[in-house]
Amino acid sequence: MLSVLLAPAQAAPGAAEPFDAQTWRALRQQVDSSGKPALVMFTASWCAVCPGVAKQLAADKRRQRAGTPLLMVMSDLSPEELAQHRGHGMHPHAEADRLLAFEGPEAPIRHAVDPRWRGMVPHIAWLAPGRAPEFVSGAPDAATLTRWWGR
Repeated sequence: MLSVLLAPAQAAPGAAEPFDAQTWRALRQQVDSSGKPALVMFTASWCAVCPGVAKQLAADKRRQRAGTPLLMVMSDLSPEELAQHRGHGMHPHAEADRLLAFEGPEAPIRHAVDPRWRGMVPHIAWLAPGRAPEFVSGAPDAATLTRWWGR
């Protein structure tokens, strides 16, 4: 699992991969061992602002020429449910390098990611090697994005 989280998606295009507390721990370990950061956006199918935030993050990533992967994690749909919704055009987050979806009860997974996270989305995590995750609820401001991409 560790070697594939930051690599290009192995699932079929548009398919979501499962995400749970172990996936989060594995992702953090891979960031530390690879020396490469990752940006993780937690979102939900009901979030009206999330598509815009995803586009902003992807555009800023391109503008900064950052090779940092952008992972999107759906917090309210399982991989199977997401596949059904995507077939009806209900998932607009095509900007992600990888798409994952919670597999299991939402509250314990959220707690494993960030004990202070109460479910508001977008909830964004910047993972940098050797550092504690940095979280932002809502859209990150320009100064935060510049600092993240510049690390």
